[in-house]
Amino acid sequence: MDPQKAEQKGPPTDIPSVLRQLRRPSRMVVTAGMPYANGPLHLGHLAGVHVPADIYARYMGMLIGRENVLFVNGTDDHGSTSEVAALKAGVPIRDFINGIHKTQRATLERYSIGVDVYTGTSRPECFPVHSALCQDILRKLHKNGLLEKRVTEQWYDPKLNRYLPDRYVKGRCPNPKCENEGAYSDECEVCGLQYEPSQLKNPKSVLSDEIPVMRATAHLWLDMWKVSETLRQWVQSKEGTWRKPVLAEALGAVLPSIRFDAVHEPAYKDLKASLPKHKPRYAPGKKIALQFESKPEMEQGREELESKLGIKTEYVNEWAHRSITRDVAWGIPVPEELDPDMKGKTLYVWPDSLIAPISFTEVALKQKGQDPERYRDFWCGEGARISQFIGQDNVFFYVLMQGAMWLGTQQDPQRQPVAGELQLTDIFSVNHLMVNGEKMSKSRGNFFTGDQLILEKGYSGEQLRYFLATLNLAEKASNFDLAALEERNRFLAGPLNASLEKPVSAVHSKFGGKVPEGKLLEKVQTETLQIVRRYVKAMERAEYSNLLGAIENYARLVNSIFVQYKPHDDRHPEEQRRDGLYSAFYVLKNLMILLYPFAPETMNRLRETLRLGPEVFRLEELGTGIPAGHEIGPKQQYFPAVGE
Repeated sequence: MDPQKAEQKGPPTDIPSVLRQLRRPSRMVVTAGMPYANGPLHLGHLAGVHVPADIYARYMGMLIGRENVLFVNGTDDHGSTSEVAALKAGVPIRDFINGIHKTQRATLERYSIGVDVYTGTSRPECFPVHSALCQDILRKLHKNGLLEKRVTEQWYDPKLNRYLPDRYVKGRCPNPKCENEGAYSDECEVCGLQYEPSQLKNPKSVLSDEIPVMRATAHLWLDMWKVSETLRQWVQSKEGTWRKPVLAEALGAVLPSIRFDAVHEPAYKDLKASLPKHKPRYAPGKKIALQFESKPEMEQGREELESKLGIKTEYVNEWAHRSITRDVAWGIPVPEELDPDMKGKTLYVWPDSLIAPISFTEVALKQKGQDPERYRDFWCGEGARISQFIGQDNVFFYVLMQGAMWLGTQQDPQRQPVAGELQLTDIFSVNHLMVNGEKMSKSRGNFFTGDQLILEKGYSGEQLRYFLATLNLAEKASNFDLAALEERNRFLAGPLNASLEKPVSAVHSKFGGKVPEGKLLEKVQTETLQIVRRYVKAMERAEYSNLLGAIENYARLVNSIFVQYKPHDDRHPEEQRRDGLYSAFYVLKNLMILLYPFAPETMNRLRETLRLGPEVFRLEELGTGIPAGHEIGPKQQYFPAVGE
């Protein structure tokens, strides 16, 4: 065997080799779950999606160049949520949304969330683009047979002569153990029960206080069952890449299943071994469901059950049929030519919001003075990649509904997309943020908006985003408490600040403000390679919590260098001191790059101190050090003491 090839098979032994192995998309879009335009951003928004997405976008900028990355976001304006909130506030909906948008944008700026655009689905710079795109997608879905018309019963306000969306009807929760009198028509936010609207007790119209009635209405439904096999193949291709909860939820729905009455269980068991590979489970309604690995295998199993045992089965496909239009005035109009019954209907807020990041991309490019049609380079181009940060409870929409919609725009929906078509997205889901061990609640007094912690508690945005990044929401529901925040900030203001400040102080007091000639310490070189290996792997997967602990340990190298080599003390051998300080600046530059996505403003101040250009924030700069003779600027304040 060629010894050179054998060596290449092992782990990389230097930083350039580590970086050469990285997957580099040609273009990158990063999005964060869109907040409704009905209130300020709270801590859950920031910890769950906005801060993690910003960290990821900054990392991707270091990987492929910031000019090739677009981080887009905006308010989710349409639908009943915004209408109801504006109604309660007694403000015209346009004015209400403008005020919410301004507040949310200011919060993001306080947290150094570096979006390329923060717009909104109804805003004047976005709505014409967004409306045209949504309608184009609806036409393609209709042409490909993925839309069907269904007539269903819906609440109707006889006093106002209008249909009422879910949020426009409230009543008593049908759960006998729940006493919530303000439950929505399909879901109780107190006990979490979901139910049919007709099950709601004592329904009342939010708009008129009238008792609503059920009335028939026609809507378009998305048929995801027609592309479920293509969806399954795509989702399964993400094993080992996506987070396990995303895969488990998506596959739990999309793996083809049938069910039959449980009275046939004994006969089924006799035939079970001869059926294609499957997993049985008990299902509601005294049923048994069988989950197969593909649709052809499911159809084979179904045929055998019927032909050999006479067992009638039905598809488990309720998940695959969702209404995507609404009787709401505030939204994207549905093209009337699709069906005469669609006159006056608007697009349901969920597909509206799934399409929105594409529209936001067009707006971002236009605001940068570029051709908005370049959005295709980011969403449809060969080698393009889209990563979306969402709450775990939205996996269904971002994986299955969005995936089906994207496939439905293709010339052939029964295959994976090719270059020039909308590329299916990567999903990073997060769990809920707890505060003081409980779900956030205003009544419990543990609810924080993002601004409260900055404006009322005195923390800086950098302190907060760093702490939020340490919460392991990617793995489990994590807890936020002020005591832990204060402890972390004491570390930042103490040991971490010392790592940033000691080399700067020593170079000015003992070496005339210039990095001395020296040799790189072997321990520093070894530990730098280790942290870079770990860094690129964790950042690709957007797993920040354990990584930050490792970076903090790497930062402690500076303090150990000062203890052992004493570059600040001219009573010790000069060569040893020069080697120590030269190596300390090597660590400092790497540390600055590693921490930039987490604390961008602080690391920019450190960059100014080191008198390096902004282009230093790229992965190729890792392991390059600062040359001897380079002049260092004055020390600045990096991480302030708690509350300062």
